[in-house]
Amino acid sequence: MKMANDTVVATSTTEPQKYGTTLLIARRGKKRSILLVALNRQKVKNAFNDQQYLDLVSILTEIEKDVTIHAVVLTGMGSYFSSGADLSQTNFGGDEDDDDEDEENEIDREISFTKRGTIDRPAGQFMMTMLSFTKVLCCAVNGHAVGIGVTLLPHCDLVYCTKNSTFWVPFTRIALVPEFASSITFVEAMGLLVANEMLLMGEKIDATKAVSNHLCTRIMEDCNHYCENAFSVDSIGWKACEEIDNKLLSLPSGDKTAKIFVEMIRGKRREHLAAVCKEELLRLDQRIESGEVLEAVLELSIARNK
Repeated sequence: MKMANDTVVATSTTEPQKYGTTLLIARRGKKRSILLVALNRQKVKNAFNDQQYLDLVSILTEIEKDVTIHAVVLTGMGSYFSSGADLSQTNFGGDEDDDDEDEENEIDREISFTKRGTIDRPAGQFMMTMLSFTKVLCCAVNGHAVGIGVTLLPHCDLVYCTKNSTFWVPFTRIALVPEFASSITFVEAMGLLVANEMLLMGEKIDATKAVSNHLCTRIMEDCNHYCENAFSVDSIGWKACEEIDNKLLSLPSGDKTAKIFVEMIRGKRREHLAAVCKEELLRLDQRIESGEVLEAVLELSIARNK
């Protein structure tokens, strides 16, 4: 969605608008300098498919060029931030409209990373685009987060969550590998032993533990923890926008200060994180080619049907 004058949305627009086919967006802040972006594939609990990756690549690229936007808040519509990657895009099958809430289906969604040459596909493009993003990037985790919905968090400047948010990276259950540089970001944030509880042992953690594990900044106490409309005034997404606006962008030269801080803190690590991310995706492709992922998926499927 290209707009005139290199702006993503007209400055006065605060009502949610569709962006591509998978996102909703709206301006927030006193100067409308924050863009609230909501994942909007509620039938599949905001699972990432190729189109959602591409829509995010497009919106982040446009925001980089838009001199009127200084921060982005990413959240989700419904009770999920994201259920991970979308199984329906793989040759393992799957129904995009399946709304089954069980955990095994959440695991299935991670298989969309199992297409060979992942670094050149939309998933890899999204990772590289997010790593190179130069403006304030905040995630407002509105509910459950799985897979890529968790591993993208360490690449944000701020991460807020609701008290009922959960975080799960079940990669080992289907013979996948750490992704989005989580093999180092988790260890750096949590320490090796705690990181391995999540990555190696597949432990699902709650919001309190996510904060203590340095995966989230804090629980946003003054929001409606069960709000499923990301654009409601009491949603975590809205509250996150207020937080950034009041404590950063409303300061004298706050927009310039924010950009300098982001570059100084995140900029020097981009090249290293991108290299790690590429290595992980190559390892993933190797596991696919070996047949190990398919074997693990079949065994899990048999076990759940007994």
